[in-house]
Amino acid sequence: MNLLEVRDLTLRFGGVRALDGVSFGVPEGSLVALVGPNGAGKSSVFNCVSGLYRPDGGVVEFGGENVLALPSHALASRGIGRTFQNLALFPRMTVLENVLVGGHTSYRSSVLSCAVRWPGERRREREARARALDLLDEHKLAHLADTPAGGLPFGTLKRVEIARAVMSGSRMLLLDEPAAGLTHGEVDELGGTIQALRDAHGLTVVLVEHHMGLVMSISDKVIVLNLGKVIAAGLPGEVSNDPAVVAAYLGAAA
Repeated sequence: MNLLEVRDLTLRFGGVRALDGVSFGVPEGSLVALVGPNGAGKSSVFNCVSGLYRPDGGVVEFGGENVLALPSHALASRGIGRTFQNLALFPRMTVLENVLVGGHTSYRSSVLSCAVRWPGERRREREARARALDLLDEHKLAHLADTPAGGLPFGTLKRVEIARAVMSGSRMLLLDEPAAGLTHGEVDELGGTIQALRDAHGLTVVLVEHHMGLVMSISDKVIVLNLGKVIAAGLPGEVSNDPAVVAAYLGAAA
């Protein structure tokens, strides 16, 4: 059963058609990659699914619900978490505090309850902190819990951002170029981390990624975009040998 269903998604910027009838499904519990040359429309798909863009046409269903009319914060509460190409962390906050921010959609307090500090609120704070520390331990970041995020290595900050996305209680994670800027060793470690998180938390993962070694080694399904259209979809080995994919990446033979 597909947790995410995208049908006939269309998006225009002036006279430019960024997405032209994009359709695909993401089975629950799977790890699916969206790939394609620069300008293919990958990030535009992410931005539509996460509520940052309003498409000109089409349907995006998550868990059987058409979510296009919902604001981005409502999508987060439905269970859609996301990371970004450019890190969106708070540099003056500690690593632990940054991860705790991810739980704001599932941890809600009224002004009165925060002021009074009722026992139930204190219990939920302890539970949130314990969950955040567990996630840091999973990402081998526990020793940095009280360290300000600013100044930490880029690869470390990528792991902090993924931990924060998981902290939101998401059913599906959208990872936007998680391997960008990482060393080869960090990319290998990232692949194992993503698979382990998917398995440990029962997540569905969709990633936009240019690092094809990572894509081919961890993905259950690969969807290839070019010029705003889906040109191939299937198992990694099938897609990598598809003539349309080869032409899109290398250029058609003269």
